Amino acid sequence: MPFVMVDPLLIAVVACISGAVLNTVRGYLGNDDSYSAKKLIGAVIVSTFAGIAIANTIAIDSLSLIGVALIGLTAGFSVDFAVTKAKKVA
Repeated sequence: MPFVMVDPLLIAVVACISGAVLNTVRGYLGNDDSYSAKKLIGAVIVSTFAGIAIANTIAIDSLSLIGVALIGLTAGFSVDFAVTKAKKVA
């Protein structure tokens, strides 16, 4: 299989979205409420912008693709976690 070059921006955004989705699933498994598609869509929107911001502000060209993916996963999870906590406080 030949090596395929993938844009780091795409990896960062997809990883951020994946992290946010994992956080919404974690929240769903942690309580008795039904799963909300509205929360999922909100998490995807916020994490998409976070992934774009990460890819444009961090020098991701010098990182490996796995490094970009790990940063994106962590950022997506933490962004969604922070937004969820902020909504509960407000």
